[in-house]
Amino acid sequence: MDIRIKRNAQDVAAYVSEKIIATVRKKPKSLICIAGGDTSLLTMQELVRANQAGVVDFGEASFVGLDEWVGLGRDVKGSCQQTLYDNFFDELVGVREEQICFFDGKTADLAAECARVDRFVAERGGIDFILLGVGMNGHIGFNEPFVPVDTDCHVVELDDVTKTVMSKYFDEDFPLTQGISLGMQQIMTAKQIVLVTTGAKKAEIVAKVVMGEITDAVPATLLRNATGSVSFVMDQDANGILKMGVKVEDEKHNSAWTEK
Repeated sequence: MDIRIKRNAQDVAAYVSEKIIATVRKKPKSLICIAGGDTSLLTMQELVRANQAGVVDFGEASFVGLDEWVGLGRDVKGSCQQTLYDNFFDELVGVREEQICFFDGKTADLAAECARVDRFVAERGGIDFILLGVGMNGHIGFNEPFVPVDTDCHVVELDDVTKTVMSKYFDEDFPLTQGISLGMQQIMTAKQIVLVTTGAKKAEIVAKVVMGEITDAVPATLLRNATGSVSFVMDQDANGILKMGVKVEDEKHNSAWTEK
């Protein structure tokens, strides 16, 4: 388990985007998953700038969505699909729609939607790089507390904590009760997993994730048993683990761009 503490959220984003760029350079046909929500926005911006400048080519890569609110689609500001398309996919050069597989939260057949995304992941040999955030209750994607660990894509009943904080994403109230998400089995077998946390409000959950008991009551702790490479990357404000002696890294990341 690799732990990195950066000076601020921008340095976190630059560091993570460098890792994604390195992954795609090494394996152009990588399958990448980037979580929606506030945590990933700065990383998306770094990757878009690098792509538009010709530093990284996503023309052979594939992308899979992490999750979506059941009942919402791309037309709703704050949906996962809207966030990823408006801030990332639509800004990339040379990326075609068929390279992207995203959950349709408005589908009438959720089981078929899970099967469709499962096939997309399986046909590409699993996920090469997944960027995750963590919820205040320790969820990743919509894998809420006490989630089964042996599942692929599935529909999840939203935890009360998630229902309480979800209003920050939307301009209006939605009576949302379910999410659709990649399962823990797909996440845990990704070749590279990066969990990002920023801001003081995440310090308490960071401490639980990194130092607490590994338990399905806090799903993000399960990442410590993942089969691939696992990194926890945070800014100083989220550094609830400093008592372990992990120091803020001195190097400054000004951009995601490195020479080929």
